[in-house]
Amino acid sequence: MTGSQTIHDDAKAAVHQAIAAGIPVVFATGRAPVDIVPIAELVGHRWYAVCNDGAALVDLAEVAVMETFPISVTVLNDVVAILRASMPDVKFLIDRVAVGPILEDQHGLIIEEGFLAPWATALTGAQEVSDIVPYLNTADIVKLCAFVDRPGDEVEGFEHIVELVHDRVTCVRIQSDKTFVDMTSLGVSKATGVSAIADRVGIGRDHVFAVGDLHNDAELLDWAGFSFAVANAHPTIQEIADVIVPSNDEGGVARVIKQAMDYLSES
Repeated sequence: MTGSQTIHDDAKAAVHQAIAAGIPVVFATGRAPVDIVPIAELVGHRWYAVCNDGAALVDLAEVAVMETFPISVTVLNDVVAILRASMPDVKFLIDRVAVGPILEDQHGLIIEEGFLAPWATALTGAQEVSDIVPYLNTADIVKLCAFVDRPGDEVEGFEHIVELVHDRVTCVRIQSDKTFVDMTSLGVSKATGVSAIADRVGIGRDHVFAVGDLHNDAELLDWAGFSFAVANAHPTIQEIADVIVPSNDEGGVARVIKQAMDYLSES
């Protein structure tokens, strides 16, 4: 999924054609469940979604979270303490997602003051606090994000965070002009989320087509039987992918779905 909430007409048509042909389509995104529901409605998609970079599995037909893979309270407190000791200026955001019905416009974000994300604080249900630590002791936190007010194109900042906490959480570098690092429970990724959905419906990885554009797609493209990157994808994602397709603005996702349909019709 990209940062906008516009869907290319070819992609909409391709999703409908795939579903009509009995080919499951899964949305895999870093977005929270409450954010993916209106996007699915734009497409008319009513199957499954993998949200929060694999930390939440969503049934779009029921508009409900089926399962989550939260970060443990102990790990949350450890990671925040470790990063703050090394980078006193670091600020944090947490995203809480509970199993059950997805309530419209009720975001589970808690944002520490100084975390540069005005879009987040404006969301209904989001809460800004002076210190994140008192809010870490809950069992439904699926994502922790660290922010450091430094240029985001400096890989050193991301690698430093990874070096400090890679044994506790999975880290994803966010493409931004500032340093943002998303963290999920150790081992959780879009790949584990899509794999869980595939297991539910009896589809082997060799029959999974995946398309991506940014860092949080790396594990998924590496895992899938067939991997695609759109032409405007980050260079590291293009290196992983088997095939480069047109950009997301030029119907690249539709091209992937068409190739999947052609493959299945020939097999």
